[in-house]
Amino acid sequence: MESRQILLFSVIKTYCMKSARFILPALALGFALLITGCKKKTDDTNGGGGPTPTTTTYTRRAYVEDFTGTWCGWCPLMSYTLEQKQQQHGSKLIFVGMHYGPTGGQFDPYHSNTFLSIMNRYGINAFPTGLVNRQTVVSSSTLASNIDFAVAAESYVGIKLETTVTGTDCALKTTVKFGSDFSKKNVKLVLMLIEDGLKYNQVNYLAGNSSYQTHPYYSAGNPMPNYTHNGVFRRSVTASLEGDVIPVANTGLGGQYINNTVVSVTGIPTGKGKIVALVINDTGSNTSTQVLNAQSVVIGQTQDF
Repeated sequence: MESRQILLFSVIKTYCMKSARFILPALALGFALLITGCKKKTDDTNGGGGPTPTTTTYTRRAYVEDFTGTWCGWCPLMSYTLEQKQQQHGSKLIFVGMHYGPTGGQFDPYHSNTFLSIMNRYGINAFPTGLVNRQTVVSSSTLASNIDFAVAAESYVGIKLETTVTGTDCALKTTVKFGSDFSKKNVKLVLMLIEDGLKYNQVNYLAGNSSYQTHPYYSAGNPMPNYTHNGVFRRSVTASLEGDVIPVANTGLGGQYINNTVVSVTGIPTGKGKIVALVINDTGSNTSTQVLNAQSVVIGQTQDF
């Protein structure tokens, strides 16, 4: 009986030792595969050898074009709302005053023909009229809610502006980063020069108007003398305000585009001039074309993404 037990123990011991030679390496291999499977993938799907780009969001800045005129008595309604909304949202709201007034009773010293193509495209023929993110045409009464909605949206495009002034020339470097794939879109860059703090009389139909007794401009006079006009469009830096096309090769996920140019700032007082940049998806349709993001910088300074 005892010899049988010894023989049985010997067989079991031999079997276990042989099995361990197979089981232990298998366990080690399985553990290694588990560790490898848990590591973050760093392959570049584009074959560049770097990390795979991931979707990135950037600070969203709403953009408004205010079609206005110093001769326009109802235009202070929109300009006042823009000033109030900028106090609320700070740098997340960028607006540009597109002043129309070529001659006669509609004379405006800040008039420009450059933006007439935008007015024609969107059917703008009344003043004041707002255009939010090159997508939504608004009146003074609907402007505020549309700005709030635009500011709350996300953006997958980041814009950095770097400026250096030498004499009357401003060297401008614009860097655009794409946090999503826009390679199938018609992406354009718009650059313009604007000016703050311009003083000129503003016609004001709110003055003494019983419908606006609670408005700050009710007692401001008509015209309002030396009214301060901010964000006044001065000239386009890109070929037009419709924008210059950004090459498709730069607009994919993780892509980057850099534009270097020189802007004349002749006649612009120090601290009053700004560069405004827009990156737009121009679909050719007024309802689906939109500003993907906007950025502004005081001339002589840098504004990061």
